[in-house]
Amino acid sequence: MKKQKKGFVLAEATLAEVNKQLKVNLFVIVVVGFVLGSNIVHFMQEKNVFYAVLIAAMVIALFFVIKSRQVLKLKQQELIK
Repeated sequence: MKKQKKGFVLAEATLAEVNKQLKVNLFVIVVVGFVLGSNIVHFMQEKNVFYAVLIAAMVIALFFVIKSRQVLKLKQQELIK
C-alpha cells in the first residue's frame, strides 16, 4: 500500500505538482492584489488607521507570496532540465 502525502513538499515535488502550485500561487497573488487595491481605495476615502494597517499587512503578504513563486519557478526550471 502506498502512503499518502500529507501536503506539498517542494523537495519531493514532481513537475506536475509544481505547475499546480504555480497556478494556485498566481490565483493567490491576484486575490491579494485585488484586496490590496480595495483597501487602498477605502483608505483614500476614509483615512482610517485600520485600512493603513491592512494595506501594510497585504503588502507584506504579497511580498512573501511573490518570493514563494520565485522559489517555485526555480524548482520548475530545475525539474525541466
